[in-house]
Amino acid sequence: MAGMTPDEAQYPPDAAAQRAKAAANRAMFDAIAHRYDTLNRLMSLGLDARWRRKQAALCELTPGMTALDLCCGTGDVARTLTGCGATVTGLDASGKMLAVAGTRGGDIAYVQGDALRTPFPDGSFDAVTIAFGNRNVASLPALYAEMRRVAKTGGRVVSLEITGPTAPVLREAFFLYFTHVPPLLARLLGADPGAYTYLPDSVRRYPAPAAVAAIMRDAGLREVTVHPLMLGAVVLHRGIAG
Repeated sequence: MAGMTPDEAQYPPDAAAQRAKAAANRAMFDAIAHRYDTLNRLMSLGLDARWRRKQAALCELTPGMTALDLCCGTGDVARTLTGCGATVTGLDASGKMLAVAGTRGGDIAYVQGDALRTPFPDGSFDAVTIAFGNRNVASLPALYAEMRRVAKTGGRVVSLEITGPTAPVLREAFFLYFTHVPPLLARLLGADPGAYTYLPDSVRRYPAPAAVAAIMRDAGLREVTVHPLMLGAVVLHRGIAG
């Protein structure tokens, strides 16, 4: 590994596209870490906390259990999971996001790393979660395979993601909002508007809920269920590690 950059060491030599995407995303989130929480609250009209509570409920955690939150950002989901009495670890690629998370309180172990190649042994956690990070990884099949790997047998794998309503009129209004409002809010708050121009593009490219469920099943998860929220604008997926 001598002479290799962290990205080159982390990925196999034939994964140049994955390395590039990981580096670009890390830089983007480093740039917006200081305004990330405020913008999330404004963009979701304050509903994101409710969505995280629903995600935590699907994890079925009880005191003494363990949970891993991937792409944990500033730790919102990780802190919600601690409310269930679980021992929680949060992992994110952005050091600046983790630095903010560390100021938010909660007895949480934060680790900097890649969600597709975590440093944890097989079968480590009773629940593995990800919220609003699915769109940012280089490979959804690799993501869910990794989530299944580190989950205990019978453990819950639960994701939360923006997907956009299916009804044409609602979908048009949704993308009109996300195309114009988040970049404007970012400018007003002194954050990088480019990161929030990326948001609607990434949602448009994201697979439909049924396709994500199929990816989860192909990764070895069973009893996969889909839970639409906000008329389908946001969706929770849950699978059980077999």
